[in-house]
Amino acid sequence: MSAIDGYIGDLDRRLHGPAGAKTDLLTEARDGLVDAAEAYREGGVDEAEAERRAVADFGPAAVIAREYQAELALRADIGTLWKVIVGVPLIQVTWELARIWTYGDWSRSGKPNPEWYTAVIEVFGVLVLVPAVIGAVSLFGARRLGRRLDSVSLGKVTRWTVGAAASTNLLALLLLTVSTTVLDPSRMNVSLVCNMVALGWVAFSFWLLAPAFRTRQVLAA
Repeated sequence: MSAIDGYIGDLDRRLHGPAGAKTDLLTEARDGLVDAAEAYREGGVDEAEAERRAVADFGPAAVIAREYQAELALRADIGTLWKVIVGVPLIQVTWELARIWTYGDWSRSGKPNPEWYTAVIEVFGVLVLVPAVIGAVSLFGARRLGRRLDSVSLGKVTRWTVGAAASTNLLALLLLTVSTTVLDPSRMNVSLVCNMVALGWVAFSFWLLAPAFRTRQVLAA
């Protein structure tokens, strides 16, 4: 096994994260090492020594792995933010369409909404848009801050924005669920399709929340 292959294999074992992003980082590292080794060979150094020097110049695997692990975590958070931006509005629209298709207008219940419940619906309508706004602002900010902050610092920012977006989404869902149950429990069983979408929304909300509060792995030297 060559020095470069051994080094890349060591990095591979140390890193944990999205397979595609991990492969991209390892490919970039290998290409950089190959180019560095080629430069040494052109200077008259034999192949084995050229690879050893290229690896030494690149840096200890433990140190590079920490930097790459932070980059992987950052990319995962950005992926989650995109899911917030697209997923939350999509689920909400799906539920509304399912309700119209399978149940119809709320007026068919024959029970007018009290003022407090109307206010809850209005607050819910605002809260459910907040996660997508947070996600969009965070992605824009990540691009700008990426020029000033390293992956570790930027990862902390995106991690907390993921948590804020996911928490707001869950808060909106909880507010509407509790309020509807208090007003009229039968409204929680609009239709089978709506119930399935609602359960999917709950599962999606907790799935979004998990990355923000999951302990990030600290790589040992």
